[in-house]
Amino acid sequence: MDKILTIGRKLIPKKLFKLVQPAYHFLLSLTGNVIYRFPGRKLICVGVTGTNGKSTTIELINSVLKSAGYKTGMISTVAFEIDGKRTDNKTSRTTLGRWQTPKMLRAMVKSGCQYAVIEVASEGIVQYRTWGIPFDVAVFTNLSPEHLNTHKTMTNYRNAKGKLFASLALSKHKKRLVSGHRKLIPSVSIVNADDREAKYFAAFPADKAFPFGKKKGEVLAKSINQNGKLTFDVSYQNKNYYIQTDLVGSFNVYNILAAWCVGFSQGIDPHKIKWGIEAVKSVKGRMEKVAEQNGVKYYIDYAMTPDSYEMLFAEMRQIAKGKVIAVFGAAGDRDRAKRPLIGEVAARMADYTILTDDEPYSEDPKQIIAEIEAGFKKTGSQQYTVIHDRKAAFREAAKMARAGDVVVVPGIGHQAYRNVGGNKKIVWDEAEIIRKSIS
Repeated sequence: MDKILTIGRKLIPKKLFKLVQPAYHFLLSLTGNVIYRFPGRKLICVGVTGTNGKSTTIELINSVLKSAGYKTGMISTVAFEIDGKRTDNKTSRTTLGRWQTPKMLRAMVKSGCQYAVIEVASEGIVQYRTWGIPFDVAVFTNLSPEHLNTHKTMTNYRNAKGKLFASLALSKHKKRLVSGHRKLIPSVSIVNADDREAKYFAAFPADKAFPFGKKKGEVLAKSINQNGKLTFDVSYQNKNYYIQTDLVGSFNVYNILAAWCVGFSQGIDPHKIKWGIEAVKSVKGRMEKVAEQNGVKYYIDYAMTPDSYEMLFAEMRQIAKGKVIAVFGAAGDRDRAKRPLIGEVAARMADYTILTDDEPYSEDPKQIIAEIEAGFKKTGSQQYTVIHDRKAAFREAAKMARAGDVVVVPGIGHQAYRNVGGNKKIVWDEAEIIRKSIS
């Protein structure tokens, strides 16, 4: 189907193509849902949107629901899961294609799943990839600049994500057949109240609302402590629930709060919510420790935005006893404006940076690196070098690092492939390649 779209883009005049493209996407989604008999209507569907933290939040929600004894299906950037059977997501897509999504939801229904937990990207929404899914629970994590190559403005980006919450109106007070039983499924809105766009998302009507945060909200994180393991209390309706997690990074407090709200909204016992949350030890490619050698710790992450770089480096500062050495680049064909910004963050927060190729796609890798370098030059920092070969960059970081240092590699994360030119993909396992490069 994507090949048809590519051919159409070449043959049809640009203005006309833009007019017909939405209709093409919609018809594909409609056809897929008809063929697979609108499977989302037979599941309780939880959608998670936002800029950062979606995949981790999805993993936590899925674990909470399973801890309560429910059969679940999960679709995330990292992995797919149907009734406990898990496979890696090798599609490079957060939200699957217009036929793939209903096909997978149909498989969940056939397996007896009661819940589908779905990571919802803004591009997926505007391309009708989630059309036909009556979302019962909508979760908003946070919003920062991303995908502006597609949406052009932050308002457009926000409004695209808002369509997930607008879809709650389709599920309000509706009785649907789930696992052979017709039941009333209330709509639920779960919003990070600390985010500057919280009011926008909270304004969409729902049967139940659970605003959460560290500073604002009905569900609050209190007594946050990061000495050794991340611990805190979830405070709700004058009761406190103690959480201890192996997940690294204080920003995971928000992801955990969101998952806790989903569990509570579904009537799950708080103790089972706690078990489900604490059962998640790590998420592939998300602040993941992939190696430790000669006293040096190596972490990978899927950070792509200036905000996520800020959070990532702040956490590395907490972990490192010595220096923080960063190795990263930027993806091509998207969001050029953020490249100098992530360069500025690294210049301020890392002790040394090795700039290297990420996924250049159709762009010149040298130009991408030059745009990141602009951020370093703006700060006056000269604490960086350029090594285009990614494996060689890992080897150089290992040579440079000393006991107590941390080497952090944002960008690729869990991905199984890298696009190194046009549509040329190479198989890639970031964690394994780092381990081999430093051995």
